[in-house]
Amino acid sequence: MKCKQCNETEVIKINKLEHVKYQCQQGHMWTEEYVDNGGIHTRPKSYNLRIEDILFPKEKKLYQKVADEIEKNEDFFAAANAKEIMNYMVKKCGFSKEEIYKLFKKITQFNNKVKD
Repeated sequence: MKCKQCNETEVIKINKLEHVKYQCQQGHMWTEEYVDNGGIHTRPKSYNLRIEDILFPKEKKLYQKVADEIEKNEDFFAAANAKEIMNYMVKKCGFSKEEIYKLFKKITQFNNKVKD
């Protein structure tokens, strides 16, 4: 999938009740219709969002690497401070501090919305 405005390939798709919403990493958004409204998309069984649904493809890769590292080394993450965790993630996952920070921020915002 590519953005219709800028050809960005990092695009997320979110199934809303009324239509399918797309957003590229540059912030461009557009919608497409479900089959019952003349579109090409089949309605999902559920509209519940998971964290993976709001992550761009590159963020999903980072998310999976982070989850794998946490699973492998739970004791370290339970005892480490934020700086130690960040340094560990940069070293083990091969992403920049900025990319990891943005991912953690997105996860936190998602979790806060789910709680509300």
